[in-house]
Amino acid sequence: LTYLERADLIRDNDDLISETIIPFHLGDVLGNENSDLNFKLMRGDEIRIYSTSMFNITKSVTINGIILQPGEYNLKDQMTLRDLILEAGGVTADVYRYRVEVARIDPDNTDESKFAEIITVDLENNYDVYRINNSNKNNKGKKVSIDFLLKPYDVITIRPDPYFSLQQFVTINGLVYYPGVYAIRGPNEKVTDIIGRAGGLRPDAYARASEFVRNGEKISLSFDEIIKRPRSRLNFDVIGGDVISIGSKPNLVKLEGEVNSPGNYQYIKGQRLDDYIDMAGGYTKDATRFNTFIQYPDGTSKRISLLKLSPVVLDGSTIIVARKEEAIPFNFTEYVTNVTAIWTDVTQAWLMLVIALRSS
Repeated sequence: LTYLERADLIRDNDDLISETIIPFHLGDVLGNENSDLNFKLMRGDEIRIYSTSMFNITKSVTINGIILQPGEYNLKDQMTLRDLILEAGGVTADVYRYRVEVARIDPDNTDESKFAEIITVDLENNYDVYRINNSNKNNKGKKVSIDFLLKPYDVITIRPDPYFSLQQFVTINGLVYYPGVYAIRGPNEKVTDIIGRAGGLRPDAYARASEFVRNGEKISLSFDEIIKRPRSRLNFDVIGGDVISIGSKPNLVKLEGEVNSPGNYQYIKGQRLDDYIDMAGGYTKDATRFNTFIQYPDGTSKRISLLKLSPVVLDGSTIIVARKEEAIPFNFTEYVTNVTAIWTDVTQAWLMLVIALRSS
């Protein structure tokens, strides 16, 4: 539509360089051709006529949070909070209660200590909220309406009730009496609680060979320890999506690396690492005995020690023997250099302490 309240005549000045703007009322000129404002045009004149859309500045409001279509929306005449929630697609379905916070600014505000007025409404996510002329009670029992009118530049944030969430589930499978999916009862439910709800371990279960997986990654967890002592700090709080797998005894021990006959061997209770090395034909000429370690079925490991007995091997363990070049060689020169440097520092500190005590 054409803006009739003003139009501009742009005319060159006598220097033919600068210009003059001559505003006039377009409606008067069009309504009366004999008006004094009906200029006689000259060569080079330019008439500028404007659209009313230039002056129709669209006001907006913004909604974000747990809404299906967050973003900025044009403010309609007599638009309410309820109208905006509906236009934005409504609140996500997995929310039962929610809090609406409206941050409102006053364009005429001159108080530098005040940024915005905050209006809060607590609602339930049901069809009644969207009925016309419906009001809701907040958590203090006071009636509040969500049909109050929105104003330009309002920012609406919708937050979920922190005390409500959909069920979270843990999966337990393997050698328990009732494998399956279990809903978590609370934030402090532990691995042993889920095992107990699943009926406990079957006689042929092997706690040491069990697995705990979170977010697709295996977590090293001593099932044998936490089942014996549920109150141990090693017990693990479960969260939604965790997977517990209770394994069985493989009755095997695996040997890898620098032994003459690597492979799988029968598990014999009480046998030690050296016994299995002998079963495998002993170390090869490239082996380094003191870079040998056992990886137990629960993910922990133990390295052979010069000062300790050969460690006991558990069912499902893997014995790994490294090559000499894979071991870090002992550098005697570097060792002496480090010891000398430490001794020098200690001596200097002692001398400084003696001098300080004598001077005092």
